[in-house]
Amino acid sequence: MEKINEQNNLYDQFLRCSYYDLKNLFKEAKTKEEQDFYITLSDMVLQKEQERVIGEK
Repeated sequence: MEKINEQNNLYDQFLRCSYYDLKNLFKEAKTKEEQDFYITLSDMVLQKEQERVIGEK
C-alpha cells in the first residue's frame, strides 16, 4: 500500500510542474537517461496544453 501512495504523490507532483519547471530539471540532469525522463514529461505537458487549446476552438 505504501508504494501506491508514493506513486500518487509522484503523479500529484507532476501535475504541479510547469513546462518551464521540467525544462529547468532537464538542464540540471546529470545523465542522458534523466534528460530523457524530463523531456518525456515535458512532452506530456505540451500535449495536454495542446489538447486544451484545441478543445477551446
